Amino acid sequence: MRKTVAFSSLQALVLPAAVLAGSLAVSLTLGGCAGSQPTKVAGTNHLPDNWLTLSDSDDRVRALPEPTREYLKRVKENMAAERDSASHKFNGRYSDALVKQMSDANEAANTAYLVSSRTINGNLTPELYGTAESHDETNWHFAANANQNMRSLVDDWGRFWLADKPSSLSPYPITTTGGQP
Repeated sequence: MRKTVAFSSLQALVLPAAVLAGSLAVSLTLGGCAGSQPTKVAGTNHLPDNWLTLSDSDDRVRALPEPTREYLKRVKENMAAERDSASHKFNGRYSDALVKQMSDANEAANTAYLVSSRTINGNLTPELYGTAESHDETNWHFAANANQNMRSLVDDWGRFWLADKPSSLSPYPITTTGGQP
């Protein structure tokens, strides 16, 4: 007695394609997830590249304490004085001492800005991304959910294309050979 399974040639082509598409989607989803977020000081995304190029009316400059603003003003005056000097006109660059002073002024302004109450109050929990999870924990939950959803999709595709079990429409008794109940 010959056993017959109702499995069309369309299903024979679609099922491997669906499994391949599901595997590819899982790979892209998990491979495209962000890696662990580096620990970062809050407020660094608002730091300028060079404090000496900002005007005194800039909000970030006004957030600095008065001594730091005065220091920036003195360094800007030194830069203007040296730009007018014959040495600068001849060499086209600032002296090493002034370059060091400019670097120190930028470092002092960065430090003062990052510890200012405005910056600290702007984000009291910089390590958290949501209400209770960090960036890494949020990414892990998204990856775990995406993984489970993509694995479920393969099972759903099988049920959609009626390929998860043999057809029950056959008039002949069907013996299960796949190990599935």
